[in-house]
Amino acid sequence: MSDMAFHALGAKVRAARRAADLAFIICNETQALAPYRQAALVGYFGARRTRLVAHSGLADVEADSPYALWLAELAEHLRPQLDALPPAARVLALSPAMLPPALAASWADWLPDHVWVLPLAGPDDHAHALLLLARETPWPSDFDSQAPEYLLLQAAGMYGHAWWALTARRRSIGTLWRSLWARKALRWSLVLLPLVLLIPVREYALVQAEVISLRSQVIASPRDGVIKRMVVPPNTPVEAGQIIAELDDTTLFNRLAVAQAALSSARLELHQASQRAIESQSAKAELNLADGKLREREVDVDALQREVAQLSIKAPAKGVFVYSDPDDWAGRPVQTGERVGLLADPASLGVQAWAPVNEAVNLAIGAPMTLFMRVAPLDPVAAQLDYAGYQAVEAPNGVASYQLRGHLEAASTVARIGLRGTARISGDWTVLGYLMFRRPFSAAREWCGC
Repeated sequence: MSDMAFHALGAKVRAARRAADLAFIICNETQALAPYRQAALVGYFGARRTRLVAHSGLADVEADSPYALWLAELAEHLRPQLDALPPAARVLALSPAMLPPALAASWADWLPDHVWVLPLAGPDDHAHALLLLARETPWPSDFDSQAPEYLLLQAAGMYGHAWWALTARRRSIGTLWRSLWARKALRWSLVLLPLVLLIPVREYALVQAEVISLRSQVIASPRDGVIKRMVVPPNTPVEAGQIIAELDDTTLFNRLAVAQAALSSARLELHQASQRAIESQSAKAELNLADGKLREREVDVDALQREVAQLSIKAPAKGVFVYSDPDDWAGRPVQTGERVGLLADPASLGVQAWAPVNEAVNLAIGAPMTLFMRVAPLDPVAAQLDYAGYQAVEAPNGVASYQLRGHLEAASTVARIGLRGTARISGDWTVLGYLMFRRPFSAAREWCGC
């Protein structure tokens, strides 16, 4: 009966295709050969990578539990002794007296009194794992080939070869190459790869872009002051001469009222001086002084009236007045020449893009552009490159980039000023291989400095 169990167990081991399946069989199916209370499989996976792989009665194990960590430390301590065991008797009857005090102190918490340790060795005669079998009854110290423990040792040798084949086996480069070359798909791929890399394609760059007006004017403040209100809402069509914003007029109108009052007094003084000049020759000098004072007051009033006229910012031409939220501008102080908004012509649309320095390709004037707007990604807009900056500037996203401008090749129903998206800009013709490896080559040259 034990021989039949051994052969059945061997069939299951040969059928295992994964290390996890084999570990489950080792810890749970070995019960058919010899009785035990618990079994643990601890694997050696290189330096400082010893860990619990499987345990009897458990589908999954936690490698960082206290029990698993204690078993891993125990296996690491026993590794030199397991490799020194003779090939004919690869078994170690373990007891707490054989362990350091730190490990022996926790023995009673995790294991019963009688434990066998079976090293699972591969063809290199090195243990790649150990099987720990524990029970309350003693393991025999002497047995013949008819004893169940003898089959247990034979099973350990079978387990070692199977475990090595699934976890520790290393193929040579020649063996790996021959196995890969035997695949017809790989051979055809290697033959066709040079032809695929020589397919002619155009260089391209995907960059951030925005729809702009090609005919636009900056609306600037004509004088220092404070914005009183924005007369028209953002993105509103306006006519030439229409008032689009007003500056605060409180102080200036007070100065104008004072100047106009002074002008009226100067006129009255001139009239009185004229009356006195008719009656007395000595009063003619006062007439000249009064006339000069009147002209001075007239100049002051004219200057203040021109400043009052500048309080109303007017559109210089017909277009769309583009600016931000009106609430952001109300009460904001501005200086002479400071930009308030943009007067754009909505009938003349173009594209403004920013090509990052490490993404720029050889861009020539007239290169085709395709704009994919975020609001309409399925309706690309065709454009043509008109300008490519030579000097890198800071893009809206804060990346050093080259500024690009282009015009739409045809009218678009979805494009309007201010819409953003991604532009695909085509460069010179090249081959697919260069396009694929251009960035890795550039990164390699930056790294090695050649």
